[in-house]
Amino acid sequence: MSKYPKVWQWPNVLAIDAALIAAFWQSALAGALGAELGWAAYVVLGLSVWLTYSADRLFDVKSRDVRALLSLRHRFSKQHAARLWPAWFGVLFVNLLSATQLTATQLKHGALLLALCLLYTLLNQKLSRRFFPKEICVALIYAGGVGVLLPGNLPIGFFGAFALVCLLNCLAIGAKEKGIDSKMQVHSVAPLIAERFLAPLALIGAGLTLWSQIELSYGLALSFGLLSLLHCLRGRIGVEAFRVMADATLLLGAAGCLVFW
Repeated sequence: MSKYPKVWQWPNVLAIDAALIAAFWQSALAGALGAELGWAAYVVLGLSVWLTYSADRLFDVKSRDVRALLSLRHRFSKQHAARLWPAWFGVLFVNLLSATQLTATQLKHGALLLALCLLYTLLNQKLSRRFFPKEICVALIYAGGVGVLLPGNLPIGFFGAFALVCLLNCLAIGAKEKGIDSKMQVHSVAPLIAERFLAPLALIGAGLTLWSQIELSYGLALSFGLLSLLHCLRGRIGVEAFRVMADATLLLGAAGCLVFW
């Protein structure tokens, strides 16, 4: 395993890709609904996602020896924890400052999302060595986060479809990393789901999304389709590359909405 991340791996290693994916889908959904969002909504969502992912990784590696960490993101977090924690608190400060520009309703919804993120992080750290359904929790929180700062209610059709594609993304990555999770004594939903079902489920999701014509249906269908194809090719792709490409399927779906539809 390479000691240092390659150029194309840095966004994933630093959790920047997760923040960008959330902000892209938020922008696409705002456009589809004709909603006006100020800059603060994008900054707060992106930074909040980064803070959640980064904290989860830093806690994951806190009590582990670096030699026992088999993924680039965890090994990087362990080796650079002394620098990452000050950066984390700096980003938190910027995020709180940005949040002062949100409306009262956005602040209330954002506080609820923050509470869920904190609860998830706590439960994941406490229970993952026995069992914790982290993939389901991540999918629901992530999907809710994309729409939590938008005015009005989050469209239920979009929420369901986006949560499903996020869940399949997490399950596909979990299936690919099951050896790593086993050695780190992380127990979640992914090993319980037969891998052969994931690609068909993603194709069914694409078809149902197009048939129902919900908000951003074409972008969602693109993400479903790309994820299905990637999972079919998983045997030819390394673990680290697979994770980056799996997250790219979500990014490309949102980018397609912003550019073409």
